[in-house]
Amino acid sequence: MPLLSTLFGAAFTLATAYGLGSLLMRKHPAPPEIVLAIGAAAESVLVFLLLLFHLAHWSAFLSLGAIAILAAWRFRGTPARDPLRIPRAAWLVLLPYGVWYLVNALAPETIADGTTYHLGLPNEYLRLGGFPDHVTFYDVVPQGIEMLYTVAFAFGRHAAAKLVEFAFLLATLPLIFRVGRRLGATDLACLVAAVFYFCAPVAGITGSSSYNDAAGVFFMLAAFHLLLLGLPQAFEPGFGGVPSGSPPCQGPRYLLPAGVLAGFCYAIKLPGLMVVAGAVLFVAAQRRWKPVLIVTAGAALMMAPWILRAAVLTGNPVAPLMNSVFPNPYFHIATERELAANLRSLGDVRPSQVPWELAFGDRLTGTFGPLFLALPIGLLALRRRGARLLWASSLLLALPWLTNTGARFLMPAVALAAIALGMALPRPAAWAAIALQAILCWPHVLASWETRYSFRLHEFPLAAAVGAESEAAYCKRSFDDYTVARMIQRATPPDSRTLALLSVASAYLDREVAVTWQSAETDQLLDTLRLASVYSTTPTFDWKAVWGERVLRTLRFRMPVAYQAEWDINEVQLFSGEDRLFNSPQWTLGGWPNRWEAPLAFDGNLATRWRTWETVRAGMYLDVELGNPQRLTAAVLVTHTAAFRVPLEVHGLDVQGQWHLLSNSPEAIPRPPQDIRLEAARAIKRAGFRYLLVPTGVGGNAPIGNVLVGHEAEWGMERAGEAGGFYLFRVK
Repeated sequence: MPLLSTLFGAAFTLATAYGLGSLLMRKHPAPPEIVLAIGAAAESVLVFLLLLFHLAHWSAFLSLGAIAILAAWRFRGTPARDPLRIPRAAWLVLLPYGVWYLVNALAPETIADGTTYHLGLPNEYLRLGGFPDHVTFYDVVPQGIEMLYTVAFAFGRHAAAKLVEFAFLLATLPLIFRVGRRLGATDLACLVAAVFYFCAPVAGITGSSSYNDAAGVFFMLAAFHLLLLGLPQAFEPGFGGVPSGSPPCQGPRYLLPAGVLAGFCYAIKLPGLMVVAGAVLFVAAQRRWKPVLIVTAGAALMMAPWILRAAVLTGNPVAPLMNSVFPNPYFHIATERELAANLRSLGDVRPSQVPWELAFGDRLTGTFGPLFLALPIGLLALRRRGARLLWASSLLLALPWLTNTGARFLMPAVALAAIALGMALPRPAAWAAIALQAILCWPHVLASWETRYSFRLHEFPLAAAVGAESEAAYCKRSFDDYTVARMIQRATPPDSRTLALLSVASAYLDREVAVTWQSAETDQLLDTLRLASVYSTTPTFDWKAVWGERVLRTLRFRMPVAYQAEWDINEVQLFSGEDRLFNSPQWTLGGWPNRWEAPLAFDGNLATRWRTWETVRAGMYLDVELGNPQRLTAAVLVTHTAAFRVPLEVHGLDVQGQWHLLSNSPEAIPRPPQDIRLEAARAIKRAGFRYLLVPTGVGGNAPIGNVLVGHEAEWGMERAGEAGGFYLFRVK
């Protein structure tokens, strides 16, 4: 039964997409791959709306699919007269790889990104019936393909969603031939590109898992093909020639769907914005503005749901990025910058080593095989206009790789450059290239000389694919995170919230788990745990400012100069003479930057703190509006910032509305070490988390786990579960 439900989930999702595509393209004859692409984009938007209104359920998906399929059969249009004949030799190479990929796609998901969010999000959506209330990093990124995964997951769980991605990988092959032929490439040149792309290890693993990169390439090529169909002037003499038997150009009617598919590339993944830019530039090069507006409108239609949702939830239309441009309470600038720096880093790879690493190496998360090193040969085809278009598009689509050096971010660019390579190779060299790529990229051949782990398929899990090996048995031996997820499932009640100091396989878990780096709230709680774990060794000060008595409405603490560190305040204490003013709910707290976390400096908990979360710029401040005027004589900031020996100014706003400098030379008084572990637990519980998951050992957040294990009582916690080096604690 699991295999049947898997096949049904994938087939029904794709059939729904094809039905919708048939209806939308009824008056626009198009190849079946294009019909599938248009329908998939439409299905994605419809699922988005169901989630938005909390109507997401298998019965709603079943109704949607049944209506689409029946309506497509009833109102079927004229089929496209665009036969595609793929050379027989292609099957000798592509079929063995296809079988290998299919078996891997049928097995349960084990790849990290798939188990954490590509399928973790659909699992949560189906559990809740709609989008969740919380806002995290992955909640607000575009999720166009995850909408389709949600439908497949509802019927066939993990493997059904993987099969949807695999279907898009397969459908990419005919599109490579269609695009290549319209640009004047021979069948052999297209076969070089198809084998290059399909046999590349990075394409194999992404196309047989729940990653969305292979789908991104499919929709990019579909948009490219429609642009070529929609612009007859692109085929004027000198373009490279149109192969005999190709259908005539159909004109502007294809520009709107081309824009839709380009915009859907953004809905799949933020780097898809380059596809939108390329489509607009390609049309603009024809010097006709109406087509530009049509393509732009189509793209905007697909991008709008995700941009508007991000803007409504966070105030940032491109969340979770560009938070320095659109400050908001949901994401910290420091975390975004740290993540961006890690993603664009080459690590220990020198620039001169990049081509080899992308062809055969192990250090840039994925490889393309030997033909990647032959891509410069494709420059010899630049004398042909079609090749120039391919190379220009490829360079544009390669730009996102500069922000994330994983090989899969080059897949769209490589797919196009591979066609240009095929154009440049003479016939004997083309056949040699096909053989070389097919042989050297075969998993067993790779394993014979590449013994390190790399981002590629390693096994042929036939037993797990057909259900002879259970999901639990397969996942337990494949990745440790599954055991951790099942431990959380057993040890926590259904309505619990768990704070995790590591990524969790949410695709196998029906509980809410918040990972520390994915939101400002969990960032702050991780900071609290770090403070509490090093409380005895961190220098802390009472930064005390004293002035003559003044009646004040607002007090402002200001940094007059910039410096290369952060400013933090654990607690603010205000005094009138010898008497302390205790915090009041009538006070209005603010500041720049990060005004949303100003209450952490007034919550009476030394384990929490307000931070700038970026290096200090001159003029940054924290202020407190007192509601009613108060007589004040001093203020004490409990902080670590005094260790940097930087100046601090204290300003006061009097009842006449005038600002006064009260002090610019506060005294830094060292505080004795203070145990704040119980206060850290209190902060976690107050945030709504009853459970804490920690790693132990070395690296990452393991130091926190190391000081917590065995000392649960001092932290106000008790052990609830253990899985290897991972521990689950219940906060008392």
